[in-house]
Amino acid sequence: MRWREDGAVDLSSPTGTFIRGVIEGETLLLFDWDVEGEFPGIKDAIPSRKDWMPPLGSNDYQTVDEIYKIANIRDIGDNSAVALVCTTGQVSTDEAAFPPYFDSQDVPDARDRFVAVERLTFHREGESPPESRPGPKLFPGYGVFGDWWVSEYTDSWAPPSGPDEWGREPMPDPSICGDMGDLTSPGPSFPGWSGAGV
Repeated sequence: MRWREDGAVDLSSPTGTFIRGVIEGETLLLFDWDVEGEFPGIKDAIPSRKDWMPPLGSNDYQTVDEIYKIANIRDIGDNSAVALVCTTGQVSTDEAAFPPYFDSQDVPDARDRFVAVERLTFHREGESPPESRPGPKLFPGYGVFGDWWVSEYTDSWAPPSGPDEWGREPMPDPSICGDMGDLTSPGPSFPGWSGAGV
């Protein structure tokens, strides 16, 4: 998982650390039975999630190559904020077919590669998350959430034409994401985690 540095907040700040921890932990849940071990405190940080098991059919060798960008942070009062996080990339269960995601001779535009937007409503209560240090680890192994918590995590949207039968709203306009970088070849996890508490 790679994060763009040109987003709305410094990735190593408490806000950046919290958002990264939530998004990366949620992504890890696709194929890891011990998300709490990799991201201690995640269950308290996302109290609305009831199921912490990988989906049926998950394989041990799944691979993620995605780019994320914190596109916008909007304060909504009472020490709460809404973050819009852009993502593009792929998850694969077949090591032989991964990567690359795209042919470097035919670089896709944003529409071809589908840039999605996730929305978090989070609350800055109690102890702040630590400032994180970049490093070679894929997971921190220590608490990166402080006492902050998420009351809304939305990554499933209605079609662009309007609310669907479940009342979901259309996805925010992905043009807010701007440049999401080059996905024609995979890169190392960035900024990664130091693996040591701060």
